Amino acid sequence: MLEERFSYLFEQYFSKQGSPAETEELLRLIDSGDYDQQLKTIIDQHYDNFEPYQSPFSLEQEDQILNEVLSVKNPGTKLKIAWRKRLWVKISIAASIVLCLGTAFFAYHHYTYTKRQELAASLIGPGSNKARLVLSNGKVILLDTLKNGSGVFEDGVQITKTKDGQLIYKISDQNAENANLINTIETPKGGQYQVQLPDGTDVWLNAASSLKYSSDFTDKKREVTLSGEAYFEVAHRANQPFLVHTPNQVVEVLGTHFNINAYPDEETQVTTLLEGQVKTRSKEQTILLKPGQQSILNLNNDRLKMMAADLETVMAWKNGDFIFKDEDLASVMKKVERWYDVDVVYDGVDPNTIKLGGWVSRSKNISAVIKIIEPIAGIKIKIDGRRITVMK
Repeated sequence: MLEERFSYLFEQYFSKQGSPAETEELLRLIDSGDYDQQLKTIIDQHYDNFEPYQSPFSLEQEDQILNEVLSVKNPGTKLKIAWRKRLWVKISIAASIVLCLGTAFFAYHHYTYTKRQELAASLIGPGSNKARLVLSNGKVILLDTLKNGSGVFEDGVQITKTKDGQLIYKISDQNAENANLINTIETPKGGQYQVQLPDGTDVWLNAASSLKYSSDFTDKKREVTLSGEAYFEVAHRANQPFLVHTPNQVVEVLGTHFNINAYPDEETQVTTLLEGQVKTRSKEQTILLKPGQQSILNLNNDRLKMMAADLETVMAWKNGDFIFKDEDLASVMKKVERWYDVDVVYDGVDPNTIKLGGWVSRSKNISAVIKIIEPIAGIKIKIDGRRITVMK
């Protein structure tokens, strides 16, 4: 019954009378490799309907050529051919069939591959508000699991989650026993969070970032340590500076709005000022920034430089967008990695040599970002689970 079905499907396809469903069924059967012998028989039958003519090849050459033609469908295999008839016409017919089926196979597999990629992309959603608080005693509190309007009290720390989801962090007990204890707020890849520190300073943490501060935060100095990216709106307090430590750099302010990008896998650390005034210090230099300026610390030579900032691009992440302006593909894909919690690898592509621009909302699935990046960068992106392969 199955062999009859295969013959019927083949004849329908070869005569161009098969429906799309019949064509798809035939392609699946051929692709299985279970019908190779029947395919050979069908070629025999079609051969009998042609008038024979003189072949320019010997029988041995014809056998070899036919094997090569038929092996296109199943690379690496050899069909045993012991036909006594002259095979030159058979070779032509087989080549036509393989060419015809090859085109169909390409279209079929391209269609199924595209659908699989679309499905894989649809399963990778955007990041969301999630973070965890790691207390000095090692206890972990998942902040995104707290209900809005609720609060917890641990180790002299009172944590309240407002109705709009903001985390308010207050130090309620500053006795000697709890002094100088370090607490850490961490966002994972695919996460972000807004925190209000005990002094009233608001901090927005981007994905894959952490903020550490001491339990004596409200004493003479307000100090935090940042890894990753964060936007600060510092509460003004005269004679009580707010210090942000990153590797190789310290940013000092009294009351201002600024953004710091200090991811450990980047070659630079960028501090951008929106309001007020900040001072950035490396080991050898100090730069005073005015609104609309940014300092860039090159970690390879520990040199600071100052330049005008593109505030729209810098603040895109906090405003819920991706905005790329003549940005190299390596930088773009790092942002994609962090926000969508994926791993990006490159196959035959140097991401540092490709520049692109574009805009897309960070609330979209990864497919929306891919549709922007692929045509502009002239690359292809393959999705396998949470592994993203960038290739030509």
